Amino acid sequence: MFLNKLAHSGLITIDYVKNGALQTFKGRVHKLNLRDQIISLKDENQNFFTIRLSGIRNVY
Repeated sequence: MFLNKLAHSGLITIDYVKNGALQTFKGRVHKLNLRDQIISLKDENQNFFTIRLSGIRNVY
């Protein structure tokens, strides 16, 4: 799966939809949970953030 490859590639930018609005996140993959369909990310300030895989629109 392409998300497993991204988990090892370092810094990524994700465009995703949250509450009907398109948002952008830049950080590193912390954990990928395929069972619950979520990805946990860590930004440059070491803050954790969770995104549902169904909300992801683009990955750079």
